[in-house]
Amino acid sequence: MREIIQFNRLYADEQLRAPSGRFVLHYDAAGVAVITDTERDEVTWRAGAAGRLLLGDRGEVQVEAGENHDTVWRSGIAAPGAHVLILTDAGDLELLSGEHVRLCNSRTGPVEALALRDSAPAAAITADSYLLSEGKKRRTVVREQDGWLRIGEHWPNGGGGSYALAGPLVDWLEQEGTVLGWLMLPVNGTGVKARTLCLTDAAGTVLWHEGNQSPATPVSAGAPYTYGGPELGAGGRLRHQSLTSPSGSHTLAHLGSGDLVLRCNAEHRDVWSTGTHWADGGWAELTADGDLVVHNPHGAPVWRSGTDGSGARRLVVRDDGRVELLDTEGRAVWSADTHTSCGAPSVDTPRGAVMLRGQTLRQHTLTSADGSTVLGHHDDRRLVLFGADGTWLWYAHLGEAQRPGLHLDEDGMLRILDDDTERPPLAGPADELRVESGEVLLRRADGTLVWRNGEEVTESGAAAQEPAEDFEAWMDELTGLAYYSAAVVHETTPDDALVRLGADPDQIRTGTWEDLLTQSEIDDAGMDDVCLAAFALGPHTLLVEDKGHPATDSSALSQGTFAVSCSSSINADTTFLVYRDGEVVADHSEEGAEEPTTREVRAAMEAMGADDPQEAAFYDTLELLCRTAGVRPTVTDVTGTARWVILSALG
Repeated sequence: MREIIQFNRLYADEQLRAPSGRFVLHYDAAGVAVITDTERDEVTWRAGAAGRLLLGDRGEVQVEAGENHDTVWRSGIAAPGAHVLILTDAGDLELLSGEHVRLCNSRTGPVEALALRDSAPAAAITADSYLLSEGKKRRTVVREQDGWLRIGEHWPNGGGGSYALAGPLVDWLEQEGTVLGWLMLPVNGTGVKARTLCLTDAAGTVLWHEGNQSPATPVSAGAPYTYGGPELGAGGRLRHQSLTSPSGSHTLAHLGSGDLVLRCNAEHRDVWSTGTHWADGGWAELTADGDLVVHNPHGAPVWRSGTDGSGARRLVVRDDGRVELLDTEGRAVWSADTHTSCGAPSVDTPRGAVMLRGQTLRQHTLTSADGSTVLGHHDDRRLVLFGADGTWLWYAHLGEAQRPGLHLDEDGMLRILDDDTERPPLAGPADELRVESGEVLLRRADGTLVWRNGEEVTESGAAAQEPAEDFEAWMDELTGLAYYSAAVVHETTPDDALVRLGADPDQIRTGTWEDLLTQSEIDDAGMDDVCLAAFALGPHTLLVEDKGHPATDSSALSQGTFAVSCSSSINADTTFLVYRDGEVVADHSEEGAEEPTTREVRAAMEAMGADDPQEAAFYDTLELLCRTAGVRPTVTDVTGTARWVILSALG
């Protein structure tokens, strides 16, 4: 293990190891915790008593014994606020804060790490200095002893978490002329902005940011080429796409992870790559000046062949396993030749936009004629249909097979290959799988369409089904239906509804739902804070909160009127309450009534064809809310302006 968290014991079958592996903290034959130098085979530190070693409640390394966990020895190695114990490559024990900032070394004593400002070059973050942005929430970037960077967010009450950025990405972040710091950026292409750790250049251009690496602007397809063929010309781009040698023996694929990989199709293994799997998307390009460059989604180069000015005009995949850059005379100016003279047999591989019967899509790709849509592997486990902006239009999970792929059988059935597991076909029978702009289609030879983007297509002339009434689209637009609370208040204005929940009238603002979420990021709103939006629905008001607290469950909403509220938490806990004139008149939450107790709920249950209100409140929460309140919110109702407020505690 790399670390011991406070109050976790080191057990007899466990070891705490230094990053190099030279020093190991473990128990000797007598049950005493010791540090052993494995190169010299000698003990360099020993606890003062036998028993279980841990970092205790005083932030001190200690030993406890017996069923009552009695402390039998204290080391004196202690620091206030210590939450993590590690072993260094020098053989020392070190205590870290919950943010992994160094506090104490067993040999040199207390450590006072330098808090840098909230932006600095990544290389300036060392074992003794860390990046800090301090507000209601503390954000840190700390250098770990193996060189990784640990990103943390912590609240004053001790809540929060962290994650680590590993080797190759960290090395790339340390390039000269760049700065690491926090900016307010849009989240996943939405209008909501959040404080995000970014790498920027001297001009302030974002080169990388934490999380989903969605680019700020659309990425062009580059110069057209023969999709799925053996070569790429200058100006051409591979974005989730592939090149395959003439015989089909080898494929060079740009994966969704950002890696450019050469695969031997006969041996079913990768034989070369750029090692840029940490780039999280982007594209590979042969530039006009002859350089093969792999970019991340922001367009920043993360790998290059170093052949600019060489005259290279073509990238070619050979049948013998070579990948070469050729000039106008056909001379190789660069080569990836780790797998040359392979002699692999021919493989019938799909190319262009079409896969035929008997062919398999396995690290190959299909690209629509206009270059906008690609069916290819995101990684070894997921096959994805990528749209023009890199969005996922359809995907299939390929399981844990050693040789995963998508196969169109000789009998015309489309199947996922999964080694020994017999999977039912996705669709069929048909004669070709074709990628067109925005869709992947399975067709018969006569043109009959049988499957589109993962959905079976009914026979021509079949009666169309009446679309089901949608009671969730509006909440899906706001929260993704993950967790939320909501209420409908009759004959009440948005401001009145917010005031009834404890808002100061001077705090209430006008804006969109995205404005509310952005402001909550600016204010570092925590889980105890309540972000409430109030939308007008004619004479009524719709209240929405996005954390899943029962924030709208208040009888105060119904003073002199009628109201309905519900909530669904991250733990799938639900509430459902009906109010009239300041009183709860129906409770169909998990601990509430099993029978309808008001005429409004009875009418809703009858319309739903349901007989158990608790079950309806759990599985069809929003439909029961809307039918009971007699409203039909739409996406349009919740995408305009609202009145909203951020409350530090519900009044």
